[in-house]
Amino acid sequence: MDGEVLRDDQWEKVKPFVPGGRKGKRGPRSDGRRFFDALLWMARSGARWRDLPEERFGPYQTAKRRYYRWIEMGVFDRLFEAVATDPDLEWLAIDATVIRAQAQAAGARHKRGDLKPRLSAARAAASAPRSMLS
Repeated sequence: MDGEVLRDDQWEKVKPFVPGGRKGKRGPRSDGRRFFDALLWMARSGARWRDLPEERFGPYQTAKRRYYRWIEMGVFDRLFEAVATDPDLEWLAIDATVIRAQAQAAGARHKRGDLKPRLSAARAAASAPRSMLS
């Protein structure tokens, strides 16, 4: 679970952008850090909302509603702008297995029956053989 949560210094950078996490009359309104950890879990696992572990992050419907509410409020836009000025590159990993191209893009032979590019009518007329007598 340690790889799925923010460190304290990372959370302190993100905390000012998290709405609704301030203390109300009966205590904190919501646990923004737990929701943020749920978002990180979703991003890293690639799972659906339904697969969010309820015992760790609460009901998935609540997280899903808050996610779409934050999008409408522009929370993620403000957060990404602020974080982009000071990137933490420890999570950055570029691997050739992630960026794939079709074999033909690398110069491989085309399979039989593939469509071949045709000359346009203007180029075909310009490149048509002419007799030497005319």
